[in-house]
Amino acid sequence: MDNTTVWEEAEINIIRACHPALPHDILELKEEINDVFKSCMISNFSKYSEQLECRLQSTMEVKHALTISNGSTGLDMLILTLPKNSEVLVPSYTFPATVHAIAHAHLRPIFVDVDETTYNIYLQDVESKITPNTSAILAVNVFGNPCRIEELETLAKKYHLKLFFDSAAAIGSKYRGRYLGAFGDAEVFSLSGTKVVTGGEGGVITTNDDELAEKLDCLRNYGYSKREKDCLYVGFNGKMSEPNAIFALWSLRQMQNEIAARQKIAEVYYERLKNLPGIHFQKILDASETNFCIFAITIDPQRFGLTAPAVRECLKAEGIEALRYYCPPMHQTKAYKDFNDLRLEHSETLSQQNLCLPMHSRLTVNHARKVCSALEKIHANAEGIKHKKARASSSPL
Repeated sequence: MDNTTVWEEAEINIIRACHPALPHDILELKEEINDVFKSCMISNFSKYSEQLECRLQSTMEVKHALTISNGSTGLDMLILTLPKNSEVLVPSYTFPATVHAIAHAHLRPIFVDVDETTYNIYLQDVESKITPNTSAILAVNVFGNPCRIEELETLAKKYHLKLFFDSAAAIGSKYRGRYLGAFGDAEVFSLSGTKVVTGGEGGVITTNDDELAEKLDCLRNYGYSKREKDCLYVGFNGKMSEPNAIFALWSLRQMQNEIAARQKIAEVYYERLKNLPGIHFQKILDASETNFCIFAITIDPQRFGLTAPAVRECLKAEGIEALRYYCPPMHQTKAYKDFNDLRLEHSETLSQQNLCLPMHSRLTVNHARKVCSALEKIHANAEGIKHKKARASSSPL
């Protein structure tokens, strides 16, 4: 019995939104795990962490790939390299860790809007908000979908800004035929359990900048320099453990198969849902190839008949998990209350209308068809569902 069949039987009553790609059996990692136990080197940038760095450097065609404890810590370290008291342009439609890194470094986030079709940072809004105090653009490859990278690189060069990418969900995605990793001044990837390549936990910072790589290497090791044998910076414990590195190496070997499996599910979604009123897909640029880490749609409530939150509840009743991200966008959160009066139309609309359908390699084509059938059924019965909800909300206790 293969792993897919085991999963199908175990999850017969529910279609999960996400699921980590795991070895069929721990025996697949037995040799490496035993090697770690015998060496007693559980961490400290040892054998398997170094192997992972070499494999990523080769795959991404980048000079430096630094393994780290998680993507959030990687962002914290990267932003800490920027000038004190400066401003960083960042999309509001993103995960909190993106913006928190700016706040942790005591810099000022300048929230910009996103493109309503790609969900990625909106170039015109970026340029309009550049000031003499701007030090960097922190762009996000949202849901694994690459930004307009070439245009961003041109803009950063024009204004002498650093260009960093939060590529947390984007390992395995490509831009102009090249894997992400070597674009801008640096990129940060997550290897958490929801990602296409996972170490259970962990992350990677990639860069072609030798000086930046050396500083980041210090920062991930409490600030200690290998070369000077001194603590040069107020650093972090950013080390990846050897078991995480072993798992990530295994997962990296499966990356192409993982993406191919996700593409098959995406094809079903595209074909079955393309003519369903009110549903719009995240746009992938001609220059880009997404890893389909997350399959996002927006739901226009006027045309579909129900809001995205209502559709999510209906899917749940059908045994289907769907997720909604960045609700509210960061500029409307309590954590960033000083920015609550800011208006970012596209970010706010996406926050209201986004819905992320089940997407992982354990899904079958039949699972994807069931999701589509459920959405078709929900649309067809939208008026009845609304009336039922209205009656339930008006009924006396």
